[in-house]
Amino acid sequence: MGIIIGYLVRIVTFPGLILDALINKATCNFLNIKVLKVNYLSVGASEAVVHEKPERYSTVFSIAIIPFVAISLIAIFIFYIGKNLTPAIGLLCIWLGISVAAHAFPNTKIGGLLWSMSIKEIKEGNYLAIIGLPLVIVIFVARILHVLWLDIIYGVVLFFLVKGGYKI
Repeated sequence: MGIIIGYLVRIVTFPGLILDALINKATCNFLNIKVLKVNYLSVGASEAVVHEKPERYSTVFSIAIIPFVAISLIAIFIFYIGKNLTPAIGLLCIWLGISVAAHAFPNTKIGGLLWSMSIKEIKEGNYLAIIGLPLVIVIFVARILHVLWLDIIYGVVLFFLVKGGYKI
């Protein structure tokens, strides 16, 4: 039953799926990481963007953080747009913003890669790589709490941060 609900949520939040794939692909292009496959509607367990394994720690860290920040900012922007429009458009913006924010968290594959590269870098004397470890913990906790709708709750929290004078 939970799997069916998961599929339904992904279908309802399809704008976020598409934007997640676009942002991750754009991030890889920006960082000169070869993209092997893009799935703009990854409703199943497949990844939205499959890319080559980055060689540098800073690239892995960037692949984890840039899409999260970009998608979160886009969701906030959508909520702000909806604040000053008609109630019907405002509700559309709430759905769209939550749909986008729900797909902001990185996947566990990038979390695992960031973990292993962080440990490797720390052992080699790059103590700045310790910054990646808490990020990995957040990624894995977010994925575990995904079953408790953390993704949707994140979108709702962003909405309430922006809400102020929403006309609904």
